[in-house]
Amino acid sequence: MIKLSKTAENSAFRKAGPYLNIGYTLFGSIVFFAYLGYWVDKWSGQKPLFLIIGLFLGLFGGFYNMIKVLQQLDRK
Repeated sequence: MIKLSKTAENSAFRKAGPYLNIGYTLFGSIVFFAYLGYWVDKWSGQKPLFLIIGLFLGLFGGFYNMIKVLQQLDRK
């Protein structure tokens, strides 16, 4: 097992942090918009329509944010 110093360990986590955050943001946007679509379906009586729309909006929004973050990280 490789033993790293605290500064090397902190540096590694600092560099990996933005990449790890991308997955949480993608997942969060999908869940948020799916729940929003589910709520609108429940309120309006349309069963799966807005849920499916919410899933796609969350997916596209999450991928858009992922591409934007990766471009910003690439510039650095």
